[in-house]
Amino acid sequence: MSVSTSKIAVSRVQTRSQTRSDAQRQPTAAPTKSLQNKDSNMTMKPRGSKKIPNTAQMARKVQPRSRPAGKARIPAGSRPRQRRNPHPGVRTNLGRDDSPIHLKVASATPELENTSASDVVDGISFRSSSTRDSVSSLDSPHAKDQEGDNEYDEAYLEAQRKSAVADLGEILTVDGSCLQDLYKGTASDRRIKNFLTASSLYDYNTKSWTGVLRAPRDETQLRVWFTKVIKTIIDGLGNVKGTREVVDTSHTTFAHCEEPTQTSRPSISVRATGPSFAEPWVPNGGKRVPNAVGFSNVATVFEVKPDADANEAAVDRLAAYNRQIFFRQLNRLFCRSLLLTETQVRLLHCDRSGAYKTTSVNIHDDPCTFVRLVLGLSSQHEATLGLDSTVQWTIRNGAKVAGTITTVNESGKRIKYQLRMDEPHIVCRVVRSRGTVCWRARDKAGKHIILKDAWRIDEQVPEYVFLDRAKGVAGVTQMFAYEDDRTQTKRFRPECFDFKANEFHNRTMSRVTMACYGSSLDRFTSQRQAIVALRDAIKGHWNLLKAGIMHRDVSMDNILFGDDDSNEGPGGILIDFDMAMVVDGPTAGLLTEYRVGTHLYQSVSVLRHSDQSTRIAPLPRDYLDDLESFLYVLCHLLYGFEGVDLPHPNAFRGLALLAQWEQDRLSSTYSKANFLDETALSTRPIPPFWSSACVELCDSFRKFILPLSDAKTDIRDTRDPKKRQKLLENLYDELDGHYAAVISMFDDAIAGLDRPGGDAPRETEPQINSSPEQETPSAHRSTSSTSDTDGSRKRKSSDSEDGSPSTKRHRSVDSVSP
Repeated sequence: MSVSTSKIAVSRVQTRSQTRSDAQRQPTAAPTKSLQNKDSNMTMKPRGSKKIPNTAQMARKVQPRSRPAGKARIPAGSRPRQRRNPHPGVRTNLGRDDSPIHLKVASATPELENTSASDVVDGISFRSSSTRDSVSSLDSPHAKDQEGDNEYDEAYLEAQRKSAVADLGEILTVDGSCLQDLYKGTASDRRIKNFLTASSLYDYNTKSWTGVLRAPRDETQLRVWFTKVIKTIIDGLGNVKGTREVVDTSHTTFAHCEEPTQTSRPSISVRATGPSFAEPWVPNGGKRVPNAVGFSNVATVFEVKPDADANEAAVDRLAAYNRQIFFRQLNRLFCRSLLLTETQVRLLHCDRSGAYKTTSVNIHDDPCTFVRLVLGLSSQHEATLGLDSTVQWTIRNGAKVAGTITTVNESGKRIKYQLRMDEPHIVCRVVRSRGTVCWRARDKAGKHIILKDAWRIDEQVPEYVFLDRAKGVAGVTQMFAYEDDRTQTKRFRPECFDFKANEFHNRTMSRVTMACYGSSLDRFTSQRQAIVALRDAIKGHWNLLKAGIMHRDVSMDNILFGDDDSNEGPGGILIDFDMAMVVDGPTAGLLTEYRVGTHLYQSVSVLRHSDQSTRIAPLPRDYLDDLESFLYVLCHLLYGFEGVDLPHPNAFRGLALLAQWEQDRLSSTYSKANFLDETALSTRPIPPFWSSACVELCDSFRKFILPLSDAKTDIRDTRDPKKRQKLLENLYDELDGHYAAVISMFDDAIAGLDRPGGDAPRETEPQINSSPEQETPSAHRSTSSTSDTDGSRKRKSSDSEDGSPSTKRHRSVDSVSP
């Protein structure tokens, strides 16, 4: 099968397989409970260690700093986002350095205006997760530039810390002695001692660093000293050949990806140049700032605090920096940063399995470890920094102008593809997750392909297993080659790390080369195109089931349009087999792990299975559940869009139907059951853009699903296992008839649309409760709402579905195509 040459438009659907998957285990507003537990900072003893250093012995115990005067920053409130703005405005805010010695001061990074739910920045298309990681200020965070005022007050920084912890989960603590072996190969003890002696940075007689104040008046004095020392170490021992530059960034704005008005200012950054680093993004028409520094071109960052302020929250805030580096540097495998005080150093590490932090290491007692940490985190070798060197760019004037990605072909031989620079790559906004990145590339013939990087947990069957089995199946994505076990997150952890810890799940990285198709279903250009694509995706699902695969993750964003350049082939393609299962018949076995998919698209049966208080027999997940999910995708189109490229602004607000389907499982179950049982659709008006043919299709599909859903409920209420099994077999005997009936409904709708005026808007009569927000909930429906979601493309998903134990926290996941 030839590779499609069509472009992939950036999907703005924010719930897709990865918007529900592993990363979905995190809460959306508050930090995980683990941070509030007394055991949250449990220390893991290294092998052979008899005593773990006590951080409190190295720092004075004082009360936390009081909040400075001024308005506190609060989590962003709900507000509808506008359509994506590919060229958001730029404004620059440059703070002046007040250092008493000559230091390299970073040029300010342009602060970007708000972009839409699918931001295209620096050649990256970001899909929003449901994690509420935005922090907006009531007054500008740049209004104050005086060090003593601490322009980012405690409330603002604490909100950022909470959102980072919500993503990464419990940040486990390991013994800092492991740092002695972390970058052992960077420099020997003898070489370091000779250098420190020659440079007079360290006094071996007093066993202390020269010039450091043991009781600094403020952070400025410490920052100035550390900037000078780190620069001297890198210049003297780093062998970086001018590719690394130590920069005081305490007054430099680093814009965040998910909310450009939310920013950070690391104390010190190591500005990097090389094949993975580009200067901060400047929109078309914007003026490039020479020597600009941001999350896109730093090797690492350091936060400087006096001992008195170096508490657990301070080290956890490093996670906010690490997350943004992940989002800006797409080929990141892991990221590390340091918390520095006048006596100690602590490291925080982030990867796709979460994060860990170390206890403190005294920099005066162990200068060699501190030096090696600086050298390792600023290394000119990108693999040492935690970057995937198989993805490289050509940098010109600070911007990426070309790039390559290396993998294996179907024969297992290494092959290099040219990255497309005319379309943004797609990446998630969640670190602890499958971390999917879809690279857009061209093969040697110039045809467009997709290379999908993803991280799976050990219990999960690799996606390429299903893709290999689906080769030649019409209506589903096609794979050309795969590369497995590229690396694993457990290889990034120290030996003393407790791999049996409740929060750790090893993840293995794979890269799959696939055909390139059209944009996702939500980017329809006509009613007919949307209905044809949905019909052909159902056909693809049927074909897939015949091949022994059940998809189990039907959603809006897992349906792509077919080849835009050809009228041949299916109009819709079913993609993303991360949650699929090999089956031998109509079922996928007992649904022991029900968290597959999102509430928005889950069937009533799947939702009911999760109700532990309901004393009903579990049923196998079957093809009928996926067919019902296709109905909810159709509903998302009809209730969520007022026209082409016009998402309904209130589709996921208040008591709107789609908003109710994204509530807790019980509320979603009742709402969907009531929807299926309604006599007609008139109580929940569909925007008049959708023709009568589409509305009648939705109503017919709904009426078709109702008796099947009721039948499954009756079967679950049957106590006799043998009778229950017999009833299921009788239901499944109509498998082919079920698919044929649904496809026939779509064929009738398409025929209606093809008639003259068949796609004309409907004439509707005014109704009192016509607004989704004014809708009156049914008696069984929950009165709670999801008013914090934005528009028809903004949806939350609260459950994981990658097979992780249910005791884990819920995470929000990234959304990518394919």
